[in-house]
Amino acid sequence: MADQKSVIVFDVIPLMSKITEHKLNGSNYLDWGKTVRLYLQSIDKDNHLTDDPSKDDSRHTWLREDARLFLQIRNSIGSKVIGLINHCEFVKELMEYLDCMYSGKGCFSHL
Repeated sequence: MADQKSVIVFDVIPLMSKITEHKLNGSNYLDWGKTVRLYLQSIDKDNHLTDDPSKDDSRHTWLREDARLFLQIRNSIGSKVIGLINHCEFVKELMEYLDCMYSGKGCFSHL
């Protein structure tokens, strides 16, 4: 009888994986942001734009998914902008911060 081996396949996203070849440079935020949001929606992860980490048993999985998405988004940001986002920890926080910086909504008026 032949040995049966279990094969486990993981969702692997290479370190250099990015959402778009057109990196965020500041002036292209509207197109870039739309591409990122559509990508997240297409993989059914757009909840990372609105939700905070859960506090239940699914927290570990949510944090892992968010870190993977954050890395993909970060790899889609140009070097001039990268230094401005080092304080961001989650996708929601990152996208809200970039939206405030580049959308012209004046989110920083309270500072």
